[in-house]
Amino acid sequence: MMETAQGLKPGTTLRHETYRIEKILGQGGFGITYLAFDLNLERYVAIKEFFPKDYCDREETTSHVTLGTQNSSDFVGKLKAKFLKEARNIAKFDHPGIIKIHAAFEENNTAYYVMDYVEGQNLSEAIKTNGPLKEGKALEYVRKVGNALEYVHSRSINHLDVKPANILIRKSDDSPILIDFGLSKQYDSAGHQTSTTPTGISHGYAPAEQYNDGGVKEFSPQTDIYSLAATLYYALSGIVPPQAPKLIEDDLAFPASIPVRLIGTISKAMSPRRRDRQGSVSEFIDDLDKAKVDSDRTIFVLPDEKPKPKPKPAPNPKPSIEIVHKKTAPTSAKKRKPKSKLPLWIWIGSLLVLVGFVVGGVLWYNKIQGRQHFDDSDPENVTAKNFFVDTPLGGANYEGGVIKDPHIQGKYNPDGKGKAEIIDGEFKGCVYEGEFVDGTMEGKATYTLANGDVFEGNFKANQFSDGKYTVKENGEYFEGSFKNMEPYHGAWKDKNGKILEKL
Repeated sequence: MMETAQGLKPGTTLRHETYRIEKILGQGGFGITYLAFDLNLERYVAIKEFFPKDYCDREETTSHVTLGTQNSSDFVGKLKAKFLKEARNIAKFDHPGIIKIHAAFEENNTAYYVMDYVEGQNLSEAIKTNGPLKEGKALEYVRKVGNALEYVHSRSINHLDVKPANILIRKSDDSPILIDFGLSKQYDSAGHQTSTTPTGISHGYAPAEQYNDGGVKEFSPQTDIYSLAATLYYALSGIVPPQAPKLIEDDLAFPASIPVRLIGTISKAMSPRRRDRQGSVSEFIDDLDKAKVDSDRTIFVLPDEKPKPKPKPAPNPKPSIEIVHKKTAPTSAKKRKPKSKLPLWIWIGSLLVLVGFVVGGVLWYNKIQGRQHFDDSDPENVTAKNFFVDTPLGGANYEGGVIKDPHIQGKYNPDGKGKAEIIDGEFKGCVYEGEFVDGTMEGKATYTLANGDVFEGNFKANQFSDGKYTVKENGEYFEGSFKNMEPYHGAWKDKNGKILEKL
């Protein structure tokens, strides 16, 4: 990151020439974080400097921090006291998922604290660079951050700024580390705040109560739960959730990249009202785990037995899954409509079948409840035939390789080459034939829709990745890459290969 006029210059030393400033790592509204070198211990550290940029300036020759106006001195003094208190609180923490603080001191008419330097990217940067995470990795990070939050909550502290930018992913072991307790609040044994300093807001991750004066004066784990769920939403989609006040009137819409089975748990955790959320972080994590286990569990029965009927789902006050997913379709359609030379019905038809595939495809391999016949005489090459899958969208048959799930007794996942055909319901006749990796559609495949449209190419995490989508009706086709199950970069061509539109 480039140095700013307000930051300490590289080469500046602090605390009697113990630490040498190397560069700025980041700057927020109330502080600047530097990479520094500990000259005594010969190691890199991170140093955070108290610097409320709206109220302070710096003398270029001395590095001293000066107040913009005398009237703000009392307010800045309270903020600095909170900054040092934050350092003392974090220094008492002993948790592998929380940044460690080693020293705090005052110098240059301001305050500093010294912490571990974690080499790696924050979660926000990682997703901007590499795209959304796969479900397993996203849940792994959220579980570990949730464990750290449980530790913080056990000490009557709310973090109040959980977001992807405040989760460092350590390069050495791919572990998430929770940082930046600058907005945190300590509460007494009765649950009342011990300071009245203002609370900042990270839009998209802060719940509605943080927008209200006094909204977090009482200890409430549900505030951090909202932020953790919003972080999971971003990790799976790459999309920052809407600001909390908007969700008071409108339901939270979910991109197709977020697994259907997690929608209910995330929706509950991001409810506008605190009392509607889970009561603790551990409850939120348990709900996520239950949603995954319940949807992944496979039950095998003998050929002459019939699977037990599934209970009817309870009424859902939120929009149905299909409606929620369809909310995302018009946006991209509107973007392409002015440039498109294709008939409108083709775009609408393509979008609808793509949306249908997202819902149907994700559910069929995750909601396995039924019967199957398989040959496991060779443990390294188990195959299944007449593998029945009962989904909310209809039953499906699967033939191909399977693999035992090491975590759930009696569970097998499609693995290797296989073929799945939906045999009843709205999506009857759709066929996926290609590669699977432990239950996930991953690799080369052909997907044939019931209307005859065909996708040939590569799948990644149950979605089109790159390849060719051909419209049976007129032979027109899109060739290129896909994002969120829609054409993303490439070209639409007619049946003779003439380019109709480039994306």
